Order: sequence, then structure tokens, then C-alpha cells
Amino acid sequence: MMKKTFTHLMLLLVCFAFSGTLTAQINSESPIPVDFVVNSPAAIAGKYAYSTQNGEWGPTLDQTVTGDVIWARTAAGDSLACQPLVNDLTGKIALIRRGACTFSLKVYNAQQAGAVGAIICNHYANATDDANSLVGMAPGDSAALVTIPAIFASRATCETLAGQIDNGTPVNASFEVRAFGNPRSAYSYHTPQSEILPLADMSVRFINLEMDTLPVLTLTAEITDPNGQVTTIAEDVTDIPGQSVLTWIFDTPYLPDAVGEYNVVFSNSVNAETLTSKFVITDYIYAQDNDDVQVNTDAGWIAPGDQTFADNLFRYDIGNFYRTGDTPQTATHMSFMLANPEVLFTNDPAADAFQIILYDADPDGNGLVPGGAQTYDELNEAGSGAAIAGFAVYTLTGNEQPYDLLTVEFEDPIELEANKVYLLMVQYDGIAAAVGTPPWYAYGGQHEAAGNLGTAVFTSRLFTGGWSGGYKGVVRLHLDGWLTGTEEPLDNSKIALSPNPATDVVRLDLELDKPADEVTVRILDINGKLVRTQQLDNVHKGTYSFDVTGLSTGTYFMTVVTPEGFRSKKFQVIR
Repeated sequence: MMKKTFTHLMLLLVCFAFSGTLTAQINSESPIPVDFVVNSPAAIAGKYAYSTQNGEWGPTLDQTVTGDVIWARTAAGDSLACQPLVNDLTGKIALIRRGACTFSLKVYNAQQAGAVGAIICNHYANATDDANSLVGMAPGDSAALVTIPAIFASRATCETLAGQIDNGTPVNASFEVRAFGNPRSAYSYHTPQSEILPLADMSVRFINLEMDTLPVLTLTAEITDPNGQVTTIAEDVTDIPGQSVLTWIFDTPYLPDAVGEYNVVFSNSVNAETLTSKFVITDYIYAQDNDDVQVNTDAGWIAPGDQTFADNLFRYDIGNFYRTGDTPQTATHMSFMLANPEVLFTNDPAADAFQIILYDADPDGNGLVPGGAQTYDELNEAGSGAAIAGFAVYTLTGNEQPYDLLTVEFEDPIELEANKVYLLMVQYDGIAAAVGTPPWYAYGGQHEAAGNLGTAVFTSRLFTGGWSGGYKGVVRLHLDGWLTGTEEPLDNSKIALSPNPATDVVRLDLELDKPADEVTVRILDINGKLVRTQQLDNVHKGTYSFDVTGLSTGTYFMTVVTPEGFRSKKFQVIR
């Protein structure tokens, strides 16, 4: 039976924690995709990122708005728009500076002057804002009076616009409504091959912007696998009401089977719009990010501002949901990435600790995450508190560099049950550190995951939808085999490494229950690349030395494979 959901345009469907993306919607709770497009001059034409009116103020934009962009002016000669405007904005899009009064008052004054839309430009007053920073625009006293769409643009975008306008070059722009959006294919961007399962929640959203019922719509998903083989799924939808939103979940599941990248192109029979989605089948790694981390740039991380961080009692967690397949597996490690470790480091282990917790987000095994959960405890529908599957702690050492991939071994290997949903969270409590700045967690890509799974954040509460805009945090889960290719874990008490950090030599202490004819020792770098292998013969209890003078400064893993199981230990080489 085909699955479909119709929603009339006046209903508000989407609720996220924060706003800001290249393809968003106006206002933030509208289900309708809208692009901010500069049409002319050609030198600056293109799509630009924006955020918009947060919550239920301003219109749910369902028709494209186009106009010339001009500065709003008050009698005082400024463009803050906190007072009535003196220039005629009829049919124009008002360019307004941020500051001095509420967003809604600025937009209302532009509306009163005849504007069909407004662009609020970010200022330089916030030290934590960079050239590309965006904020959602909260309502104010005039919110109920506003009937025109408004967006918030970064300093970089506004300086691009102002550079043309101030030189006398006309600028024309649109808030361009799109009838096709929200492509979703896989449950996670990266999924281990052992955890492949049919993609039964591939979906797209189509908006019938016309007043009349659409008799027939054909939606198509064309999937190209790593070997170039194409699978086409085409399904018909009938009698789509006028002025309604259709969220279509494809009735035909797709089962990937090969390791590598898959490309999905969605199309529809009404217009020429196409949408793309990608996912990757890996050997051992779950990840929601797409590897496209803007390393060493201000665009590579997501975080609330310092004041918001303080208002939320210095708490900021981030993590990802992951769905398991039909076969139980073992998770041994996780990894995450920070853009500002040097700012957070205090040399107090208690203050420098990040708690790593893997939650069973589906304790009842129905394959669904409880809707509306605002605390970790509420993920457990039985009401008996959060179901924790495993944990670890990462403590900053002061040696971390921005955007290092920080890999952590769980306290004990975690047995993942089949056909469940887990939530892997990196948790930070900044009260003890008292630096006043949140962790800047790295993200890779802006895309949606199928089944309403993706990134989650905890600030004032748990937001299971994560950041608005589809930002995916770099919080990865690694299965057994990522470093070793074996299955049984070795008891942690039977192995130790010293010194750690090391300069010239690392010593491996082993205490096996029985003598082993062979023990294999592998040393891998932080990315899992094998840099050394050594075979030990006739091993029982003893200490074995490994020369690391040939290794560069950095983080490594020593993986020891014995007849009694494997164990990976992290160590650092310093000079």
C-alpha cells in the first residue's frame, strides 16, 4: 500500500532548534522550500544562504517574491528601520541593518513603506559571529502585524549586495518558492556493509501550488550504485488537492549491496526540477556527515553563541542517530571532531572531559524513536530512565589541533542489537571549565536522513531534529573490524601500554590465560591506516617493546590479536 501525507499550506509542519541553510523556508516552520536568489547583476548572481523568521510570525511563503533590493532609510538617515521609513519601497525588497530594535519592528516598518520583502543584514557587534554567521529572527512586539517575508543574511552576503547598490548598480533578487524538496534516501550517510537493510523510507516532498487538484503526479527515484548499475523506481500519486503539501515515501524499498557511493536523483512529472541525494556503504563505519568538513574555516562548525550557551547553563551536546540491520554487531570505538579544542582546554581533567554515551533510543524494539522527546530519559517509552548501551570519556590533553579526528575506545565493546535505533552523543558541561565558550563541533554537509533520523543536539533540552538546515555533526560509530577484523574482545585487564605518551619506545604488557603460539600486533594511525605489523611467538605473560622512533608525532592505535580475543589501545607519540 502506498504511503502519502497531504497537508494544506496554512498548516505549519517543520519545527527545528535553530535556522540557517542554503535551502530553507520562510518562515522557519513552513514546509515549503524557498531559495534566496540574486538575479542580477550577473557578477553576483546565484543562491545565497539565509535564515528567517523563527516560529509563527511572518507569512508561510507559498509564492515567489521578486523585487529590486534597496536600502531602507529613516528620517535620521540610517538603515536600522527602527523608525518609520521615509523612502518609497513599493514593490522593493528592503535592505536593513541589524540592531537597536526587534526584527519584527524593522520588517513592519518596511512593510508600511510598501516593501514586498526584507533582508536583515548581520552586524559586527558580536565577537563570536564570523562573516558567514546566521541567526534565526525571533518575534517581537510587532510580529502579529507582519505580513511580508523576511530573511536574515550574513555580513558576507550583505557586503556583496551593498557593494553593488552603493556603486549605483541595480540589484534584483527573489525569494524563490520551489515545489520540490526534502530528498531523503538512506538512514545514515555512511552505513557499514554488515548493517545494510532495505531503504524503506526514501521520500521527497512535492507542493501543489495551484488552486486546482492535480490528477496525476509521477515521482521517480533513479539510483546509481558504485558499479554504475541504475535502478529506477517510479510511482504514481493521484488527486493531490490544490494548495497542499505531499510528503511521499516510496512504496518500493531499495536494497544496496555493494561497498561504495550511491547516487540518487529524484524527479517529478510536473516540472523539470530534480533533487539529488547520496549515501555510502562502508566497511565498518556509521556516520551521518558526508566527509565534506570545511576544515580550518569558520564554516566548518556549528554551535550556539556564547550568550546562548550561558543561557543554557553551559551545556551543549551533539550526536547522531543510527539504525542497525538484521544482524547483531559489536561497536568498539567512536570519533568526533572539534574546531576549538585549544580554547576549551583548562588542564583540569574534570573540566576537560567529554562524556561519550551510546543510548538505546528504541528500547521497546519497535524501530521508532519516541516523538517529542525533550530529555534523554524520554527516549525510553517505558518511563524508567535513559537506556544506556555503552559509554566512554574523552579528556582533552592540550595536544589536540582544530579539526583533529578524536577517536575514543568504549569502556567495553558494545553489543548492538538487530533492527534498533541508537543515539551516539558527545556531551559537554562547561560549568567547571568556566571558559564561557561552547565546543565548536565540526559538521559535514547539509542533508536530510530517511526515517527522520539524523543529528540531535542538547542545549536547553534535547532536540531530536538537530539543527535546522540538515547540518550533520561529525560523530561517528565504528564497528568491530574497523581496526582489527576480529570479533571477540580481549579482556581489558590482560593488556596495558606504557609509557603513554611515548617518545622512543612503547611497551606492551600481556597476561594471557594460556600460552599462545602466535600473537599479531598491528600499529595503525588515527585514520586506521596500517603502519606496522609484528608477529610475537610463544606468548603467555610478559612485556614486549616496540620502537616508535620512526613514527611521526601523533595518535596511534596498537591492536593486539590473540587466541583469547583482540584489544585496541590508543597511544600518542610526542617529541
